[in-house]
Amino acid sequence: MTAECRNWQEEFMDVNFVDQRLKTRFFKIMDAFAASPGKSTWAATGSRSSAKAAYRFFRNRDISKDELLDSISRATVEKMKCADAEWVLAIQDTTSVGFGDRKAIQGMGYYCSTEQRGMLVHSCIAVTDQGIPLGVIYQETNTREERKDDSGTREQKRSKPIEEKESFRWLNSMNETHQRVPGDIPILTVCDREGDFYEFFSEAVDLGANFLVRIAQNRMVDDGKKIFHELRSSPVAGSMVVRMGRNPKEHTPSRNVKMDYHCKEVVIHRPQRRREKHLREKLALTAIYVHESGKKGMEWFLLTTVKVKNEKEIEKLIQCYAHRWKIERFHFILKSGCKIEKNQAREYERLSYLTLLYSVIAMQILNLTYLGKICPEISSEIVFDEEEWKVLYCCARKIKEVPETYPLKEAIYDLGILGGMKGAPSDGMPGARSIWQGLEVLCALLAYRSYLI
Repeated sequence: MTAECRNWQEEFMDVNFVDQRLKTRFFKIMDAFAASPGKSTWAATGSRSSAKAAYRFFRNRDISKDELLDSISRATVEKMKCADAEWVLAIQDTTSVGFGDRKAIQGMGYYCSTEQRGMLVHSCIAVTDQGIPLGVIYQETNTREERKDDSGTREQKRSKPIEEKESFRWLNSMNETHQRVPGDIPILTVCDREGDFYEFFSEAVDLGANFLVRIAQNRMVDDGKKIFHELRSSPVAGSMVVRMGRNPKEHTPSRNVKMDYHCKEVVIHRPQRRREKHLREKLALTAIYVHESGKKGMEWFLLTTVKVKNEKEIEKLIQCYAHRWKIERFHFILKSGCKIEKNQAREYERLSYLTLLYSVIAMQILNLTYLGKICPEISSEIVFDEEEWKVLYCCARKIKEVPETYPLKEAIYDLGILGGMKGAPSDGMPGARSIWQGLEVLCALLAYRSYLI
C-alpha cells in the first residue's frame, strides 16, 4: 500500500501503546501486510527476524483486538464526519471463512453443517450514498462448537429468544453502530434478507435508528393481505436506471438496469410466536418494490423506517440499497486478495485478530477501486505522494517523462495496468483484483528503487 493509504496513525487513532517500540513494530507489520496482502506473515515481513518479531507482537496481551476495533471505529467516524452525504450507509453482512479440515487450530469450531472448520465474520462498513467506502465501523467473529444443531423442531428453534440465535449478530451490530456513531451523522443501516426479522425492526425503532432491509418474508399487513401482493398490485410510482455491479457467481458483468418501483406505507404486526413484552405490537414502515422494467428479472422488496415524500426520495433509497454490493466486494478482497483463509495461524483468536487487521487493508483497496470511478478528476496526490505517482506513471506507461498533473482516474487505470489488466478499450476501469495486484507491484518497485539509482 502507498504512503498515503497506509497512514496507520490515522487508521489506528489513539491506540494506547504502552511502549513506543510496540507502536513502531505494529506499524511495520501493517506496512508489510499492506504491501503483500496475499502472502503469509513470514513471507510478507521479509526476514526471519521480522517474522519472529511479528509473532511476538501477536502474543503480546497489552494490545487487545477490542482496543484496536475501537480505534478503527473512531477513525471511520472521523471520515464519516467529513463525508458530504445525505446518508452514510452502515452496511452489514456475514461471510464464512473456512479452513478446511485443519483440526489443529486451537479453539476453532465449525462454520457450516459439514466437518469443515471455520468461523463466521460479521462486519459493518461505512459507505457514502455516492458509493465511496470509508471504513469498518464494527466487526465480530463466531465459530460453532457443534457442526449442526439437531435439537428441537423447526418451530421450537424459531421461537427461541433472539439472544440465543446466531441472527442476534445483526441486532448487536446495529446497537454497536448506534453507540459508536454520533447522533448528528445521518446513518442508514442497510441489510440483505438475513436482516429480515421483527426483533431487528422493533429494536431499530426503539433506538430511533433508520434501516433499509431487503425482505424475504411475505408478511401479513394491516389490511389482511400479504405484503408482496400489496406491492405488486400497487401502481408504478416511477422508473429509474440502477447501476448493478458485476456478479462473478452468475457470470454477469456490471450493467445499467432500468427498474420500475412501487411504494406503499404499511403496518406490520408482531409475530404470534414472539411474546416478548419489549417488542412493539406493530410498526408503521415504508415498503418499496423494485423490479426490472418490462420483463421478469431482478426484483427487490425493501422495508424502511424512512418516510418518503416524493419520487426523488424513493429513488435515493433504491440507489442506497444498490450500494449494498460494496460489502460483497469487501469480502471478496478479504478472502481472495488478503487470502485470510490461507493464513497458517494456529489459534482461533489469532485468526480473528488478523481478520480485523486485514479488513482495514481490504477497505483501503475497496476505497481505491471506487474513488477513481466516482471522483475521477481529483488529483492523484490525494492518494499517492510525488515519488509514488511518478514511479506509477513511468512504469505503467514505460516512459521517462512525467506530466505536471496526474488525475486520479488515470492513476487508478495505470495501477490496474501494473496489476495485469489488459487495457483494452472495452475494459473500463480496473476492478479490485487488478488494484491489489497493481499495489503489490508498485510497492515492490518503490522498495527497490533506491538500489537502482
